Amino acid sequence: MQRCLVILNQPDQAVVLLSLAASLIKQVGGDRIDVLAAREPPNEGKGPMSLTDESAFVMRQDQREWAASLHATFHHWLEQEYGSPADRLSAVEVNWLDPEIAVERIINGYARDAGLILLGFPDRRDSEQKHRALRSAIFETNRPLLLVPPFWDRPCGRTVLMAWRDSPCCRRAFTASRMLLAHAETVTVLSPEGEDMPADLLPGIAYETAHLQHRHGAEAVAQQLLEIAHDEKADLLVMGGYQHGMLYNRIMGSVTEYMLHHPDIPVFLHH
Repeated sequence: MQRCLVILNQPDQAVVLLSLAASLIKQVGGDRIDVLAAREPPNEGKGPMSLTDESAFVMRQDQREWAASLHATFHHWLEQEYGSPADRLSAVEVNWLDPEIAVERIINGYARDAGLILLGFPDRRDSEQKHRALRSAIFETNRPLLLVPPFWDRPCGRTVLMAWRDSPCCRRAFTASRMLLAHAETVTVLSPEGEDMPADLLPGIAYETAHLQHRHGAEAVAQQLLEIAHDEKADLLVMGGYQHGMLYNRIMGSVTEYMLHHPDIPVFLHH
C-alpha cells in the first residue's frame, strides 16, 4: 500500500481517522495520505426537486464552513503528527482535498487507485450524500476499506480476527489484509464447521483457527463475531463485504449490514 485515502465526515471523528491512517502508512511503508472532505453539490440526488438559488447558496455556505472546520482540525493534527513544514520534507506526503464534488466523481477521481480507504462507520447525523458515498466506496471501488468506530483509542491490527467464508469477496479481503497482518501479534481465522480456509491464502502469516458455532441468520452470525471480538479483545476484524448485491442485502439482510450498524471494532472489508 503506497497511498491511503481518508474520507472525512463528522468533525469529532477526524483525528481518530487521521491518526490511524498515519500509523498504518508508517507500518506498511507507504508514502502518501490523501485526506478528502467532499463538499456536497446543492442539487445532487435531488432529481426534479431542485433547490432554489437562495437555498443552494445557504447549503454551499454550510458546506464551506464544514470543510473549513475539518481543515483546521487537519492542520493542527498535521503539525502534531509530522511537525513544521520544514520537518516534513522527508516525511509522508499528506494532501488536503476539499472539492465540491458528486459521489460518482469521488469514486472515479480519488478512490479507485487507493491502496486502502479509511472512513468512519455510518452515523445518524450523516446526510444522504454521505450514506451514498459509503455504499459507493464499498460496492464500486473494488478497493479494501477500513471502517473505524467513533472515538477509537486503541491500536488497530495487533489482535486480528478473520471471518472466513469461501467466497470471492472474502478471498479478496484476506489477500488485501496481508499488508497489515505482518505486524499482528495474534491472528485467528474463524470459519464455519467444514469450511476451512485454504492454507495458501495467507503465506508467511502465523495464525490460529477456530470454528464458529452454527447460528441461523445473518444477524446472529454477526453478533457471534462481535461477541468473540469482545472476548478476545480484538482490535481488527477482517471479512468479505456484502457477498450479494445491494438490493438482496436490503431485503434479506447480511452480516456486513449488521456490522455497519454496530461500530464496536475496526472492520477491514472488501466487496
